[in-house]
Amino acid sequence: MKKAILLTILSIIAISCNNDDNSQNPSDNNQILKLKEYRGMDYKTYYYNQNGFVDSISVIGGGMLPTNIQTKFHFNSENKLVSTERWIQIVIHEESLYENDIYEYNTENLISIKKTFDENNSLIRTANYSYNSDGYLTYGNQTYSNGNLVQDNGIIYTYDNNKNPFYDLYPLAYIRMNQINKNNTLTSGNSSEIFLSFTYFYNENSYPISYQMTPGIADLEDQAQYIYY
Repeated sequence: MKKAILLTILSIIAISCNNDDNSQNPSDNNQILKLKEYRGMDYKTYYYNQNGFVDSISVIGGGMLPTNIQTKFHFNSENKLVSTERWIQIVIHEESLYENDIYEYNTENLISIKKTFDENNSLIRTANYSYNSDGYLTYGNQTYSNGNLVQDNGIIYTYDNNKNPFYDLYPLAYIRMNQINKNNTLTSGNSSEIFLSFTYFYNENSYPISYQMTPGIADLEDQAQYIYY
């Protein structure tokens, strides 16, 4: 049970047309509000590019192994994401790392290869991504509906009808590669029980301003606040 709950939490934290141009987000790219801060176990601040997508993210880490991360997104003249730089500081060990992700695209304008280089421009790792005919990742037995991962190898997810504030931060290619859901997760479980449930509070624009996860689990993020520009 604990293993299933942990995998569920990690999936929710990580995660929301295939013929659409990836330089444009398939959702309403004229969202009224843009996420400024996310205050959970980590404290995240978001800055934006003139193209409307996120330009950089500053993370002040918390938890058992606090890690500060500065991330910079680079776009080409067609607003296609070409690389992402990260400066990582593991506070407790006084250790600093640098990583640079370079993206390669398939014929459907989805990211098919991510190569990560270090400060010496040496290749650290390579990740390959494949997608189904609807443009979603083909990992295991997964099912998507309306931009949301609704089933993942026996784990079932339900969602509200409001926009996930993280969804419009990035181009479609990045959304699909990272499985960012279009809406906000309400429950996760299987056919016989619910492992986790999330209670959201919304502002007048139906954007979440906070959530509470039940049950609370020690050393894992079980509540957070959203601040908008």
